[in-house]
Amino acid sequence: MKRVSILLLILFTSLSLTGWAQMRADPQSNTVHQYMMYDFGTLGGASSSTSYFAPSLSLRGAIGGAETPAHDPFDPYCLGSVFFADCNVMHAYQWNKGILKDLGALGNNSENGSFASATNNFGWVSGYAENGLVDPSTGYPIAHAVVWKNGKITDIGTFGGTQSAAMALNDLGQVIGGALNNIDDPWSAKFYGGFGYIAYPGTTQLRAFVWQNGHKRDLGTLGGPDAFAYAINRFGQIAGESYTSDTPNDTTGIPTIDPFLWTNGKMIDLGSLGGTIGFTVWMNDWGQVVGVSNVYGDMTNHGFLWSFGKMIDLLPTSSGQNSFGLWINDLGDVIGSSTVSGEQLYHASLWSFGKATDLGTFGDDACAEAFAINDFRQIVGYSDPISCQTSGRAFLWQNGTMYDLNALVENPSDLYLYVASYIDDRGEIVAQGVLPDGSVHTALLIPSNACESSCQQRISRSLNAMPRSPAKSPFARPSSRADRLGRNKAKSW
Repeated sequence: MKRVSILLLILFTSLSLTGWAQMRADPQSNTVHQYMMYDFGTLGGASSSTSYFAPSLSLRGAIGGAETPAHDPFDPYCLGSVFFADCNVMHAYQWNKGILKDLGALGNNSENGSFASATNNFGWVSGYAENGLVDPSTGYPIAHAVVWKNGKITDIGTFGGTQSAAMALNDLGQVIGGALNNIDDPWSAKFYGGFGYIAYPGTTQLRAFVWQNGHKRDLGTLGGPDAFAYAINRFGQIAGESYTSDTPNDTTGIPTIDPFLWTNGKMIDLGSLGGTIGFTVWMNDWGQVVGVSNVYGDMTNHGFLWSFGKMIDLLPTSSGQNSFGLWINDLGDVIGSSTVSGEQLYHASLWSFGKATDLGTFGDDACAEAFAINDFRQIVGYSDPISCQTSGRAFLWQNGTMYDLNALVENPSDLYLYVASYIDDRGEIVAQGVLPDGSVHTALLIPSNACESSCQQRISRSLNAMPRSPAKSPFARPSSRADRLGRNKAKSW
């Protein structure tokens, strides 16, 4: 009875927030809004970043990681190097109402790094933090999964191994991720977990976990040695990926990896689109899962939607093309990207009610990718004039039109928005921007007034403008393992 009451409370809260979203931003109408932009700044270093493909914003603020002035003593093994070119100590942060709070790390705060991966509506934050020790089997620093509650850090620990990481959490206080145990495993360091992974590889088995109230549970695997949990919904269903055996494939050199759904205490194999590598990116509160799966031969990959027992090829393309399913809302709308026939350049894509729609790019740009969608079908991402690997411009897609977010900012500054990573049902957007000196900052955009004459003029000028060129090109997004190994080469995954 207590669990039912909690779930009803969460559902009521969700419905209340939906009503507030309609009043706040009114995205259902044809009105285009301007946005007030709030630059988070840093923790004394040059740059800050946010979490991608996870809820990085809630009623209690936004989260991510920011550089401190201190050079990382573990250089070249730096948590910050996932996002930035330099190697300063990075700390997890929580930004709320204009205040950037340093969440700290384990052990010596001045030397150890940390990063916040997701937040819930009670202000809890999941992530990972270094403890100052070094893994003797690899030489890498040790980082553990952690959760911050009311600003205090709790070490979730491991299953007896050295490394772990927490990727997401829900309003029930359930935290999920992956942790190493103490069983030797030659496949652990080669386990490809899509956009979620422990900070540093290890030599023992990696196991998916759920943690709640101080207790951590191993979710098991699909038959192989390793698994990782990446997404969780408000009802405690968990999605991730797992090896299905310990026998390597000729095409990839590693065992088969399939996405899974963990529900009612059981891990369900979601299958594949014919290939031997698939992974979860996100899921909704109906238990629908989106992600990416190689197709037969492991030379290309397609985005998928797993819905009530069936895996659907979301964004089917012609032979030799690729697509990604990157986010799903509670209406079942899925967004991502798909290569254009005959090219290896991505267009932002929407899949809704069984129909795939090419959202294209902004203006004459060559490439675009959609990163997030809310329940009002507002979509954010970035558009690039060249290749999806340089610094482009953040976009908002609404009611059939793609806008340069920089043109919608009511209080323009030197911070040029090059990617938008998350949008909530209030229409608030988390984005990354670059300053003229090349420093990267995270920003929050809050919808304000309707877009009238001056705003319309900015929109008109943006249609013919090239993205601002910084002094040095920032990363367009965090360099996930997919990016490091060659995003368009599914065989290399």
